[in-house]
Amino acid sequence: MQQQGFSLVELIVTMAVLVTLSLVAMPAFQTALGNAHIRTVAESIHHGLQLARVEAIKRNAKIKFELSTDSAWQLGCVTVTSACPAMITKKSAAEGASSGISIVANQYSVTFTGLGGRDPAQATALSQVDITNPTVKADERKALRIVLASGGFAKVCDPAITSVGDPRTC
Repeated sequence: MQQQGFSLVELIVTMAVLVTLSLVAMPAFQTALGNAHIRTVAESIHHGLQLARVEAIKRNAKIKFELSTDSAWQLGCVTVTSACPAMITKKSAAEGASSGISIVANQYSVTFTGLGGRDPAQATALSQVDITNPTVKADERKALRIVLASGGFAKVCDPAITSVGDPRTC
């Protein structure tokens, strides 16, 4: 008669190997997940800035983009009319992977003109946002930066890259 199944020794050895592999892989997985959260938040803020610029051009009106330190943002018209509401759209911090993320900006709002550039009448405006995740070890962290030019174009870049000619550099 042929025996089917696993012996207790085979099962214990298999479980020991699986536990060892998962203990080795877990830190790398957590680092990758933490860096993915940084990327997600950076893309969300970048999208909000692009949307505010497009809305300003589309409506030929001043549109204000406001960012919170918890990665929430909103945009709306500076001069509210029936065709241009005070709140066009917003993204709450509860959406996406913003928990544990650190956001530091030089300012937390910017106004776009109907031509799509930053409003020159706004003396101090958002032009740089640094996004990082303090839960990831510093030597494994992939921090990102959003740079907003005076013409209204936003770029996501890596502040750690300093090579001349590299498109990822800030």
